[in-house]
Amino acid sequence: MRPSASAVLTHIPGRQPASISGEASALPFMVTAIVVGLFLPEELSFYIFGLRLTVVRLLCLLLAPVLIVKGLQKASAGRYKFVLSDLLVLLAGFWLVYGPANVDDPVSALNHAGPTILEFGVAYMATRILLSERGHALAFANLLCRAIAVVALVGALDPVTNHRFAHDLAATIAAPMHSIDSWDDAYRLGLLRATGPIEHPILFGFTCTIGILIAASVPVRGRLVVIGACGLGAVLAFSSAPLQVMIIGFVLLAYNSMFSRMAGRWLVLVAIGIVAVSAAFVISNNPVGFIISNLTFSPESGYYREWTWHMVTLYVSQSPWFGLGFGQLPEEIDHSIDSLWLVLSIQSGYPGAVLVGLSLLGAAPIGSRGQNLASTEKKLATIVGIVLFLTLYIAFTVHIWGSCWILTALLIGLKAHLTELNRLIDPRRPGLAF
Repeated sequence: MRPSASAVLTHIPGRQPASISGEASALPFMVTAIVVGLFLPEELSFYIFGLRLTVVRLLCLLLAPVLIVKGLQKASAGRYKFVLSDLLVLLAGFWLVYGPANVDDPVSALNHAGPTILEFGVAYMATRILLSERGHALAFANLLCRAIAVVALVGALDPVTNHRFAHDLAATIAAPMHSIDSWDDAYRLGLLRATGPIEHPILFGFTCTIGILIAASVPVRGRLVVIGACGLGAVLAFSSAPLQVMIIGFVLLAYNSMFSRMAGRWLVLVAIGIVAVSAAFVISNNPVGFIISNLTFSPESGYYREWTWHMVTLYVSQSPWFGLGFGQLPEEIDHSIDSLWLVLSIQSGYPGAVLVGLSLLGAAPIGSRGQNLASTEKKLATIVGIVLFLTLYIAFTVHIWGSCWILTALLIGLKAHLTELNRLIDPRRPGLAF
């Protein structure tokens, strides 16, 4: 009898099967569907029983019971390892409803916060649970980077055609969602800012930055095309925040490469950062003002954000535990709020914002411990940790919602999967993970 192909492969000197080497393997269909649905324009949403559902929200609804069953099966089979983000995501979802329920009525709180929790929780569980084999994480990175590259190229049509190509095309099939006529910053340098199928140019630019950083860190198919397309998209968003994040991301990657042999390199960097920020506030009377005046496309927008932080903090401090709910807000803050942490604080109090922030950190201590990941998986774990840290950073001046909110949850689940994989030991091969 001839040996199977996998058996032959296992015995080739110097060659390891995908399950051990960490090479990309086929993704579960539902993960692929979520990534594709993630980047469909919001105009393609529809209504069921009065509820507006995007394609990816419908997928989340359908997938929720499946994930619960698969999670229980995974735990019963002994393949589950606790990651701190598992608890933090659960607590965050609870408080995002519990907080406003103490201000508004519980039904209203659930109606408003329910879609946000559905997207965040199910997206997290999708990559946390459905990515179950060695190679799944790299396959996900491959798919995500190529999808973002397509999104970037579609977005490049916006300034060329002088209209939001993807959104306007989707609106001819379904119904328009909103107009950019009221935007004060829809144009910069005489060109329409690119959004592609994403909800806002800043979110579009940040999504492209994520594609660049991942593609530059791990082997993905068509790497140069992905980096080129995403780089073009990040520039055409005409936003300083994604470009700053990109620079910081590459600096962190360079730092990790230079000090890869130093075990405590990230703790040292955090300590240096704390000292530098503290020194900036001691030396300068207004370090935030310096950053706004010299490192942003629009200083007026930066100072507006600073004023917004002051006013929101003032009002939320009157109800720090539960926030202000979803009702009518005071006039000074009854407008678009450009910070995820401020929005969450308004809606559910400081605990809601803190728990979501800790969810990113709970899955993503930058870097990987242990010896059970393949080298490419270690690189992926490191860059995903960096991206989640950068998400935490950019959310101080950017409100993250829609596709970028779901993408964040997918990346938290991806990092948690890699953390778990690093702790699972294959009894057949001591020292190697499943």
